[in-house]
Amino acid sequence: MFRNKYTLKFNHEADRKWYVDLPNWPFSHHNLMMVAGADDLCAFLSDDDESVTVEVIPSRSPLDLEGYTELCQKDCGLTTGSTYDVVNLDGFKRDIWLCPVTLFVLGHYPKYLYIKKAA
Repeated sequence: MFRNKYTLKFNHEADRKWYVDLPNWPFSHHNLMMVAGADDLCAFLSDDDESVTVEVIPSRSPLDLEGYTELCQKDCGLTTGSTYDVVNLDGFKRDIWLCPVTLFVLGHYPKYLYIKKAA
C-alpha cells in the first residue's frame, strides 16, 4: 500500500547540481540527480537556497488541496521515467521529468502529484 504523504529533501551540492536526499539509496549517488526541469523546480522552490524540503502527495485522481501545486502526468514508461505538467505554480512554466528513482521512493508513477515547500 502506498503512503499518503512524503517529505523529501533536495540539496544543491558542491557540483552545483540538485540531488534528492535518500540516505538508504543502495546505488550510485549520481542517479539521484535532478534533471530535465526537476532541477529547475528545486531551484525555484528553494528561493536560491542550498536545500529545499518538499511535501509530496501522490494521487490517482485530481484533488483540491489548498497550498499545493498540481503536477499532472503526461506520459510515462517503467524504465524511462515520467513527464509531468506543472499546472498551477505562478512563475514556473515548464514540464518536469522524474526518473525511475521515483519508483524507489513512491513505488509507482502517480497520475497526479501534489507538492508544496515544507514549512
